[in-house]
Amino acid sequence: MKRWTLVVAVVVAAVAGVLGSCTGEEERQDWRVERALTLQVDQDLFVPTSTLRIVLVGTDRMEATEADLVLRGEVQGREVEERFSVTTEREGDVGNLYVSVSASGELWPRLQPGSQGVFLGDVEIELQDTLGIAGRGRLDRVTWRFMEELVPTLEGAVPAAVFPNSVIHLDGEGVLRPEEGQTWAVIESGHLEADRGHRIELDGQRLPVGWDGSRERGALRMDPAVVGVHPGDVEVAVRFENEYSDGTILAGHGGGLLQTRMEPTFVASLSPDGVSRGQLVEVRGRGFVSDRETAGVGMILRFDGVLTPDDSSLGPIDLTGDTAIERNPYRVRSDELIEQNIWYNVEGRSLTGLGAVPGRFEGTITPVVFDSYGEVVGVEWAGEFRILPTKQVVYVKYLPAFTVALNRYGLVNVEREIRNRILEVLRRDYDGLNMRFVEEPPSDFVDYTTVEIGGPDPASGYAFGYDNTYNDQPKDTGNLYIDNYLGGLNWQAGEEWNNPYGGIFVESFALFSPTLFPDNPHGSEHFDRIFGPFMPELGGQPVRATEWPDGDRSDRIAEAVRVFGNVVGNTTGHEVGHALGLAHFPEDWDSPGHFYHNPTASGCIMDSGADRSFEQRAEIEGQGPAVFNERNRTYLETILPRP
Repeated sequence: MKRWTLVVAVVVAAVAGVLGSCTGEEERQDWRVERALTLQVDQDLFVPTSTLRIVLVGTDRMEATEADLVLRGEVQGREVEERFSVTTEREGDVGNLYVSVSASGELWPRLQPGSQGVFLGDVEIELQDTLGIAGRGRLDRVTWRFMEELVPTLEGAVPAAVFPNSVIHLDGEGVLRPEEGQTWAVIESGHLEADRGHRIELDGQRLPVGWDGSRERGALRMDPAVVGVHPGDVEVAVRFENEYSDGTILAGHGGGLLQTRMEPTFVASLSPDGVSRGQLVEVRGRGFVSDRETAGVGMILRFDGVLTPDDSSLGPIDLTGDTAIERNPYRVRSDELIEQNIWYNVEGRSLTGLGAVPGRFEGTITPVVFDSYGEVVGVEWAGEFRILPTKQVVYVKYLPAFTVALNRYGLVNVEREIRNRILEVLRRDYDGLNMRFVEEPPSDFVDYTTVEIGGPDPASGYAFGYDNTYNDQPKDTGNLYIDNYLGGLNWQAGEEWNNPYGGIFVESFALFSPTLFPDNPHGSEHFDRIFGPFMPELGGQPVRATEWPDGDRSDRIAEAVRVFGNVVGNTTGHEVGHALGLAHFPEDWDSPGHFYHNPTASGCIMDSGADRSFEQRAEIEGQGPAVFNERNRTYLETILPRP
């Protein structure tokens, strides 16, 4: 089997018996603390297409699927009390939980506010998980307005010059939130007189007014699909209207004559000036445009220059004239900002693309925008930037199930300290290499490796960890693929290696307990000694927030934190090593093989799971920390050299 950290032969029935009988629901409830939830609502005015969204701040580590929402107060002098059973959702896959209630489907029928009513009262939420009530939260004396017809009244100072896709800021009232519909600026009459001689008639066209965080502000965007991308003079008369998501249109007020000049797109600067493959460069300027195939609008960046590799044996690469590279922007954030990735492609056993070879690019980057009237070559940036050696960024992604697992060990109140120790171990073991370990998705890299830290092994095999990445080859010698995902479900890995699930499974570490798993030959009395005082299954009392860091058990808690972090960090570093192409053997450069561990145990990170004892992983009894052997370390320094 490929790359298992540890699979211990344990009688399945015995495992299930221990997990199912050593603690009951009543026993766990004895030490369970009901969380005080902080509720966050960022709206106080509702239209029929609104959605009440309440964020439960600080629940990113909780697993709970149901909640009761209670509204108590008065509407137009009439007392109301309404209870809503709601299903929780999560912001992303590791963010806070939130609940949603439809205004038209729930709030209006239940509260009956009429066409312009007000709810004045209290909001309560009771969050539930499989064990019962997990937390409660409350907002006192909220004031929510309900309006069936919300009309926009807006005005703004029009600048003397605008650019394709740029924004004119408006003030007033009545702007719709994105989930409610769209506020529009309707062009009653007007045109763009282009410098090239063509004229774009704009009568009846609509420009979107974007949400700017408040109903009193709006962002009027010069949509290239409407006004085009060509320089010229703009003159239009506008009024505003709201279009609900159900199709209802409400005419508003404000507007007036808008006169300005459309200027050409330009690139002003790049940052940073040294980047690795898969990294993002911020390209700043004005007039940047996203592709809109249906409107025939788009943009490319033209790289025209010379790329000189750091390896002098390769020689300069001519990218001028007909060989210049034309590339679509990776992401257009606004008319002022492009995030451009340093792209590359894996072709067989080599890389191609701008990021394939470290070196220096010297030349120009020119924005070229186009619409149905043709293209406009914008104002170029001239200079140089460096392509740096590969940097491997690793996002250590803690799933809510990790926190649930810490409850089993009685260590949930020192989760932050454990996570700090895990990062310390990873950064120590990979010290000196061009690597970065982070706990949040990096904002400056498109391509990075993610390793999920969760609870139980989804395959029910009690593995400690598994690298389920699969890149059409046995192992990634050379680290050609830097965007691996160690986690979730990968059917390719399942078909190839009989296990589709990856990540780190911290509940499995209980296998080291000789009390819980007496048939495991790899058990250690030190596991029970260190974690027994805190694990309910071993008769311990979980760490209380009030006893750390200054309580009577602080020394024992500190040891449990360090050991737990060491074991998880060691396992995570081992699986990340697999994703980098380890264990390495000289013949792998020609043809990556199927040997994933050091053939002889020597206290090293890439030894097989059965050769890495609890004492070594925990770094106790004079064992550990494990290191990379000379062959593997040399390989890592070759593929990830510091710039």
